[in-house]
Amino acid sequence: MSVKSEITKGVFWIALAKYSGIFISLGITAILARNISPEAFGTMAVATVLMAFLDIFTDMGIGPAIIQFKDLTRKQINSLFILGCSIGLLLSISLYLSAPLISIFYDDLVLVSICRLLSICLFFNALNIVPNGLMLKAKRFKTVALRTLFFQVLCGILAIFAAIKGFGIYALVITPILSSIGVFLVNFYNYPQKLILKIDFSSIKKVWSFSSYQFLFSIINYFSRNLDKLIIGKYFSMSQLGYYDKAYRLMQMPLQNITFVISPVLHPILSSLQNNKHELGEKNIKLITILSQISFPVGIAMYFSAPEIITIIFGKNWEQSIPIFQILAISLPLQILLSTSGSMFQAAGKTNHLFFSGLTNTLTTIIGFFVAAIKFKTIEAIAFAWDITLLLNFLTTYLFMNKLTFSFSFIKFIKSLIPQFINSFITIAISIIIINNIDIDNIILRLLFKLTIVALFSVIIAYFLKQYNIISIIVHGWNRVKLK
Repeated sequence: MSVKSEITKGVFWIALAKYSGIFISLGITAILARNISPEAFGTMAVATVLMAFLDIFTDMGIGPAIIQFKDLTRKQINSLFILGCSIGLLLSISLYLSAPLISIFYDDLVLVSICRLLSICLFFNALNIVPNGLMLKAKRFKTVALRTLFFQVLCGILAIFAAIKGFGIYALVITPILSSIGVFLVNFYNYPQKLILKIDFSSIKKVWSFSSYQFLFSIINYFSRNLDKLIIGKYFSMSQLGYYDKAYRLMQMPLQNITFVISPVLHPILSSLQNNKHELGEKNIKLITILSQISFPVGIAMYFSAPEIITIIFGKNWEQSIPIFQILAISLPLQILLSTSGSMFQAAGKTNHLFFSGLTNTLTTIIGFFVAAIKFKTIEAIAFAWDITLLLNFLTTYLFMNKLTFSFSFIKFIKSLIPQFINSFITIAISIIIINNIDIDNIILRLLFKLTIVALFSVIIAYFLKQYNIISIIVHGWNRVKLK
């Protein structure tokens, strides 16, 4: 099977789970937002971010290393499993014991019980690393997709029931805990691991040069992705963090349902091209070109439709999230383009490049967040800092990747994006004129109208710029379906 066919097949199954679950996820979020306070979401955001930091140490780059190295023996894999379990247990106990200190730092007593409950999730996440890596290595994307969808639905239903019954913030911990346990059961059934007492340290030596840089990148990337929430939780109120976190998570939904569908597939498949860097560079340009044609219209549509999207999904009590959502929506196209870079560095076997690129990006982001919090002192300023630093990070990452990792032309890379930049500029100008001069009272119709305007002109302009022909794409897709 060709690389293209493998990617298509893998993306299909991951996409099936993601896109089947998107409406379920929106429905669950809408109900939870109407039954749980912004303060509770803010507290949960802090606990989740702290747990995510400890999660990095349970993984230590082992998961991607299992995918990258094709010749690991069963004994070596078992050793990596036991190592991950041991570290996971220690970190889970650490989170449990440090919960009171965390609550004092953030002046929120509820964090004690929430952090202790999430320590269960942390332990099972550690147990999942090796079997999940083996699942992806074997390219069992169908199993991964069905597993994800099943637990999303089951845990979502239980969380809704708990929220309606008045469990408050505790309804929000149901999904992470039960899904981590459920995923482990499925993974362990497919790839059972032996509990050995003696660790074969040759396995660690074998993967360390790869996984160490992956691990270091995960640490610095954590701060790049989560420092905004930690700063808001400390210097602002929990309710403001709740508004920000809701806007951020909603903004990320297209990211999770576009590139997070592709990224799990890229590394396992493109790792076969790790000795052909120029070919990886060519495939990267093709991938970025396609993603730009999707991401820029989505970002524009989300910006113009922010009032309707927030009100429909979360309700009028969440109106303070609207300006934050609009600001963050500006960054979405570049986030989507940037989110596949890690898989490309991994596929090239250059996790050291991934680390050094990430280090530069994280320093830029940290400076931006602290300037916004200390100088401007608003959550809107934090959102703008995210936009500005992300643009700088996009340029530095792909300059680094094309020049050093692929020995490829950065100018050629930028040129591939110019048609979409032109398309977006024209679409924004036309949308401003039309949307500002046509008023529609019904919120649903107004949302549909805005989405239609952005989509329609994006497609029309793409046709004249010869980016793609939507009619030809539909006809070609229909013909392929008929042939099957």
